[in-house]
Amino acid sequence: MGSFFQRVVIPVLIFTIATPISMGGREDDPDIDDTQIGRYLRDFCSDTRISKQCWKIIKPEINRFTNTDIRNVAGVVIDVTMKKTVDVIGEFTQLWLDSGDDALKKKYRSCAESYVSANQNLDAVRSGLYNPDVLQEISGWVDNVEGGMKSCNREFGGKSFDPAHVRNRNKEYRNYVDIVRTATNRILRNRDRKC
Repeated sequence: MGSFFQRVVIPVLIFTIATPISMGGREDDPDIDDTQIGRYLRDFCSDTRISKQCWKIIKPEINRFTNTDIRNVAGVVIDVTMKKTVDVIGEFTQLWLDSGDDALKKKYRSCAESYVSANQNLDAVRSGLYNPDVLQEISGWVDNVEGGMKSCNREFGGKSFDPAHVRNRNKEYRNYVDIVRTATNRILRNRDRKC
């Protein structure tokens, strides 16, 4: 038990403290859509498969977007997704601690570990945004993030007992991953146009 906390929970808590905290959204501001950044982000969300959910996720963070440079947008989107990942890890860790069912404990722990791995891949994506030597690897790292989520889904697949509605958590998290994928795809498209 102690080693799980040392390997998973402590690094997650350190990451949470080190992650920039949102300065709070201006989601009640009716003029957001009329700004250049607001229009750009609306257009960006329309590129995702989940445009309404994308806007719902991005809008509260709008003051973190300092310009419409896609690397800036991707950086903020990745930060928001990493924060969500840390929240999900905390939820799985709490479920693991609270469960009296050994089979569920194993599944919750596996999911927490999958999301820790997803966060490491997101960190690699964020680090690679401005590094042309690793830019081509970004898609693979995003695939790995999605793979971690799918691995957790498999733990609760079929008619598996799912009292904590893990599948719903994973479905919500997939929206964040889709937004990251859209941002990184735009970066890669822009890079390919310049070549």
